[in-house]
Amino acid sequence: MKKIFLASLLSLGLIGLLSSLNAYELNGNLAVKWTGFKTEKKVPVSGTFNEIKADIKSSDNLSTFLKSSMVTIQTSSLESKNPVRNENITSTLFSLVTAKEIKGTITKVNESKKELTLKITMNEVAQSIPMKYEMANGNIVAKGNIDILDFEMKNSFMAFSKKCAAFHQNKSFSKVDIEFTIPYK
Repeated sequence: MKKIFLASLLSLGLIGLLSSLNAYELNGNLAVKWTGFKTEKKVPVSGTFNEIKADIKSSDNLSTFLKSSMVTIQTSSLESKNPVRNENITSTLFSLVTAKEIKGTITKVNESKKELTLKITMNEVAQSIPMKYEMANGNIVAKGNIDILDFEMKNSFMAFSKKCAAFHQNKSFSKVDIEFTIPYK
């Protein structure tokens, strides 16, 4: 009887250990990348944000792990590796009090299609953004795009376009590619 009891405890312990090995847990800092476009040739300009707060709960289930994410980005922390560009973007596009933060959460995950929906709130306007994701080398990388104008930022975008006209050969695009990377273990 003792052998059966010990075998049961051992198997339960192994099952618990094996299930915890499949758990998803944030393993580092969430990274965000944006890519805007300028000139008729659509020259890409990329950057990130230095102040990103991410709260993601550990889970044995990938969908649950992803949907637990709550991210807040301080728009004043925009970083393009060009101080003049940083100032041009933050002083125009993100000049509204209501555009000082970008909030994001994942609302849907389709694991079989490797798709998710990211709800972004910017300028007090929420939009659902479809994204494709890949998992490799301990990272979940999702890519999609937004249109700044969908966030009721037409006046800010026009001010940005005007301020950067000489740098952009009078052509700025309101669509921006977005990407985030969640390192997990």
